[in-house]
Amino acid sequence: MGFINNTSYILNAVLTKKGKQYLSKSDGKFNISKFALSDDEIDYTLWDTAHPMGTDYYGSVLEATPMIEPCVDPEVVMKYKLITIPVGTKALPYISNVTPNSLLGSNALETTYNSNNAQPWAFDDHVINPSTNGADGAFSAEDYSFLVLNKNVVDVGTGQGGEVSFSVGAVYGEETGRTSKKVVSRVATIRTAEGTVGTSRETSIIITGQMSGAIYVLPVKVNYVDNTPSE
Repeated sequence: MGFINNTSYILNAVLTKKGKQYLSKSDGKFNISKFALSDDEIDYTLWDTAHPMGTDYYGSVLEATPMIEPCVDPEVVMKYKLITIPVGTKALPYISNVTPNSLLGSNALETTYNSNNAQPWAFDDHVINPSTNGADGAFSAEDYSFLVLNKNVVDVGTGQGGEVSFSVGAVYGEETGRTSKKVVSRVATIRTAEGTVGTSRETSIIITGQMSGAIYVLPVKVNYVDNTPSE
């Protein structure tokens, strides 16, 4: 959503592709129950406490800044959500415990890919089980959105183990060939996509707390190697 102009409070809302699908069903189940606010377009360095006309004009430049138009691209909007945290909080919420235990200490999730087996492909699965710290634990039980920027590198599903599902989530950019995918869950599992032996692919997963707005960007690199044991 975005304000049409700075002199009115009329909002211009645009439905995402998924929202349009729900609305087109006409079954009365399209009810917006939750929403989030953000201030992506605000540059707080423009708050001028030295303005010669006094406190009423500290934010005059900010108030005159044109509001952004509605955008449905999840990669560029809603990065800085407005949140409510306990009074006296000394640490803002932040996401940790992202990289799987077997890869702790690494800045990126790097996996190998076996191209020769009876399938004939072996997919490597990795569970991502983040936690939100800070803010006096106010967001310790929140869900997360997991946005894979390039689904041709890894797919993402909800849950883990026998409960994982890769058939859910919203897919974006199918018409451009650069497909991204987002799921919302407490825990997610990513799975490597098919590739050519001797090559590698890279992408990122943007993990966002659904209540805290905290963001963690996880770089992902997949190496496609032939690690079939020699006879």
